[in-house]
Amino acid sequence: MNRRHLLLLPPLGVLAACAASPPPMPEGPGISYTYLPKLRLNVASIDIDETRPNAGPTDVGRSLQPSAAEAVQIMGRDRLAAFGTQHAARFITVRAAILRERLPGQTGLFAPDPGERLSCTLTCRLEIRGANDLRLGFAEATVSRTAPSESNLAARERTATSLLRRATFDLNTEFEFQMRRALRDWLVEGERAAPPPPGGVMRESL
Repeated sequence: MNRRHLLLLPPLGVLAACAASPPPMPEGPGISYTYLPKLRLNVASIDIDETRPNAGPTDVGRSLQPSAAEAVQIMGRDRLAAFGTQHAARFITVRAAILRERLPGQTGLFAPDPGERLSCTLTCRLEIRGANDLRLGFAEATVSRTAPSESNLAARERTATSLLRRATFDLNTEFEFQMRRALRDWLVEGERAAPPPPGGVMRESL
């Protein structure tokens, strides 16, 4: 497993090192990745786990439409396709939260209020399962972004929605990178049905 933690400041500065030409983020409302090619897996089925991780009362992401967890699951549904005859894959949202955090500031009675920021963290994992639920391989991706928070509720929700949209776009790029790194033998290229998948547990030195 290899995690790559990405920070906000340049929108795609770190991701540029991971993918030579990341696709442009589409304009308009909503989150969708149907405009991208499917990542075809040599499995008979793919289960999208709809569990919504609970990050606590400061999680702004759970009240958005779609919520942070739903946005991650949309990405999984849009990008993955089963293209084999045996074994199964499971897409899991490990973490999906946009937290309100107090910024560090000066101490003292007359010190100015440092304000807050929104911190978005998204983590997803894809597992390949064989007979008796034996895990044959997996890939995991994590991204993080931050943005200044607003005191007004409506403005804060708009900021959170934009932050989630960009973080999910980052996760899509990072997820494909990790898939091609850790599960490359399970990816099917071309239009024909895949041959039987490789046997045994797959491991990769990181």
